[in-house]
Amino acid sequence: MEILKTKRLRLRNFYTEEAQELLNFYHDPNIGKYMYWGKINSADIKYLIEHSSSRTPLDNGAYAYAVSFLKSDRLVGEIYLEKHATEFLLGYAIKPDRQGHGYATEILKALLKYLDKSFPDMNVIAIVDKNNLKSQALLKKLGFVNDIYQFDASPFVMYSLYGQIH
Repeated sequence: MEILKTKRLRLRNFYTEEAQELLNFYHDPNIGKYMYWGKINSADIKYLIEHSSSRTPLDNGAYAYAVSFLKSDRLVGEIYLEKHATEFLLGYAIKPDRQGHGYATEILKALLKYLDKSFPDMNVIAIVDKNNLKSQALLKKLGFVNDIYQFDASPFVMYSLYGQIH
């Protein structure tokens, strides 16, 4: 199901036939170094695809969505979104060979507009690895601020779009 589209991209649910490509994506060391959920296997991918197959970012819960090219529908990356009562938790990753073309900026701008229109009073929190400086720069470019207290020992940095969480 297509959720939203931009000039070059679409946000949609994953397809079953993308399972192996998605598994390879998560196992890529350039992506995996920023992911902390451990080793993903084929069963995990099957569950992710089935669990998210008909969901939208407006549904409660945690789901992953595919970012694909508008014309070819080939996979570009993924967006993770977790809806809570007063906020969304956001995560994202773009395939290494597709980074540096503004795809994350483009799809995240569209998603944030979509969420703001549907839930204008909800905050969006992005959690990124402390060492992922490019991702932190992107969040700042999109208007996120690092205003949330964190423990120094944590490998993550948190950014909020609409102000501090209490």
